[in-house]
Amino acid sequence: MPVHIDTDHPRLRVPVRRLGTHLRYALTTLGRPKAVVEVALVDDAAIAELNAEWRGVEGVTDVLSFALEEGEPMPGAEELLGDIVISLDTAQRQADAMTAFLVERGETGAYGLFEEVAFLATHGLLHLLGHDHQESAEAEAMEALERELIAAITTAPVHALDRTDHAL
Repeated sequence: MPVHIDTDHPRLRVPVRRLGTHLRYALTTLGRPKAVVEVALVDDAAIAELNAEWRGVEGVTDVLSFALEEGEPMPGAEELLGDIVISLDTAQRQADAMTAFLVERGETGAYGLFEEVAFLATHGLLHLLGHDHQESAEAEAMEALERELIAAITTAPVHALDRTDHAL
């Protein structure tokens, strides 16, 4: 179950082996243990360029997902799900905002860049698998899966943070 992670950020880093382990856990939990996913960890400039080129939306976002296949995989074939691109700059700002939120609530759980990137990767992975959050019922189902999968990483209330820049 290959998960490939490329770090193309000039200064921010996350433990890619741990992120890969989390994504393999998520794929196995979701019944797609042999799926192939590529993850690119980039800066705001790179994701803004992709956002404009592929979505026609100017500006930065936190995560983009690019599905390679639609529908069910061919039996016996390697399942190429697609690419997830995450801005580490935006993830760091969101991690800082979550930390401040937790402090305001009197919670002491650790929440940093890795936890936010793991959440965004989980979110992007669910998009690759066909989940969406455009309708309220879809959003509730997707959020429930996100909570289940991210619980292995953090107990922080990840949906309490307003992330209005999610990409499809």
